Amino acid sequence: MRSSFVLAAAALLALSAPLAARAVSLDQACGMFASKLDAAQASGDSQKAQTIYKEGSDRIAARFNGATCPNVKPPTP
Repeated sequence: MRSSFVLAAAALLALSAPLAARAVSLDQACGMFASKLDAAQASGDSQKAQTIYKEGSDRIAARFNGATCPNVKPPTP
């Protein structure tokens, strides 16, 4: 009886815990970054595009040891 309670409690904890972050490759991260930037540019919001480019570039560099996404070009003002 006690072991079923422990199992039920463990199941509840597992369901309520936030999902673990998935490992993403640099290519995948650059693809997501490019998509997000393209969407901001398509909306016509150049300030948002500039912000996404800056934050995305910083995030890629931080997570991938200084790497960059050569396929992602800075937005034009």
